[in-house]
Amino acid sequence: MEQIVKVNQRLEIMLSQNSNTPRFTSRVEEITSNEMVIAMPMQKGRPIFLESGRGFYGKIITESGVYIFKSKFLSKRMYPLPVWIVTLPYEIEKTQQRAFVRFDVSQPLQIEYFLDDDSENAITLKVMTRDLSGGGLQAICEQSIKIGTKVNMTLTLPEEGDLEVDGEVIRVQKPQEDRQLFWVSIKFVDTRNIVRDKISRFIFRKQLEHRQRGL
Repeated sequence: MEQIVKVNQRLEIMLSQNSNTPRFTSRVEEITSNEMVIAMPMQKGRPIFLESGRGFYGKIITESGVYIFKSKFLSKRMYPLPVWIVTLPYEIEKTQQRAFVRFDVSQPLQIEYFLDDDSENAITLKVMTRDLSGGGLQAICEQSIKIGTKVNMTLTLPEEGDLEVDGEVIRVQKPQEDRQLFWVSIKFVDTRNIVRDKISRFIFRKQLEHRQRGL
């Protein structure tokens, strides 16, 4: 369990596994030998309370996969921060081989690369992403980039800052024949786990925001 659930890790809380059940964001605040303390889930700014012994499900996204676990509500504490005190996770199941969930999102991106016949002068493009995952992204560019081109990227994400990522162009699409616009798909290459974790956290937060807004 210690390889999956860690302090400061973000969680998604579900009161049942019904697809229509509300989902709430939380965070692991503390782990002891027999219980776990998590940030109190909120609904429209109001804290959510459960009866002692009520079971619930938690979802965790890590670089190695997406995990669903069961836990039980034990008690609450309101000060100094509102938290739930719950049992340690049990019946932990891995639901996806990797946490590369693709999410449509527009974020600033700088792409730098060299042409085959010019190893001295780098080409720099300041573009926006069209979608993003822990394994790669799709950029919206006004010029095409040759498939197989190695690129250096700086991806800017709220709360995570500027992330330096190496990649390789694997696909180029021209969605409109009459416009000089290209969708350039780039897979991440030799990306550090800490960078993948930051990207996964960002996607997780955006998914929760959309679900809470009913999008």
